[in-house]
Amino acid sequence: MNPHFSFIFLGDTHGFINDFIKQKEIIEIIHPDFVLSESLQNISLDSKERYIEILRTKKISEMVSFEEVNDLINLCNKKDINLIGIDLENFGFDKSLQKKIKNNIALSEDEEFKMNEILKRRSEHQLKMIKDFKKKTEKPIIIIVGSWHLRKDSLLMKSLDNYKVIFPCDSKGSLLIEPPKNKNNISYCERIK
Repeated sequence: MNPHFSFIFLGDTHGFINDFIKQKEIIEIIHPDFVLSESLQNISLDSKERYIEILRTKKISEMVSFEEVNDLINLCNKKDINLIGIDLENFGFDKSLQKKIKNNIALSEDEEFKMNEILKRRSEHQLKMIKDFKKKTEKPIIIIVGSWHLRKDSLLMKSLDNYKVIFPCDSKGSLLIEPPKNKNNISYCERIK
């Protein structure tokens, strides 16, 4: 893998495949100083003390269980890699939206509007964090975000350069942002800019 990319984006399915297998593979190839993760939200694991604390409390947020990120936390801890959350706490969702999203309940028109505003704010926050961390290392930064953020017309993809995107795709090479009908046809595709 070309070490001259500034950023290596990894698409996360939030659980419809085992995302950690690909995350581990890429982290072990790149050996980055920083792994930036949407799932860690606003938590920064940038010292042994912080790793010890999160492994003791096992608490991420209302929207992400510790089990979802346990493997990634343990890998980065073992390899002395800073693991930095680049999102808002609970993804910026209030209690009502959290409940509806977790229980897969349809949103009202007002809630859809609110959700789109939150998604825009999240993307802007992620972009700012990515740019801030690029100033802190010469090595490529691995960035793990939901596959939805890796659409070609997304803010992250349009605003940054010199990156590789590794994303879950179907047999036609299309980016997967939800579980496909046939989970046996999931593989990983790549694109660069």
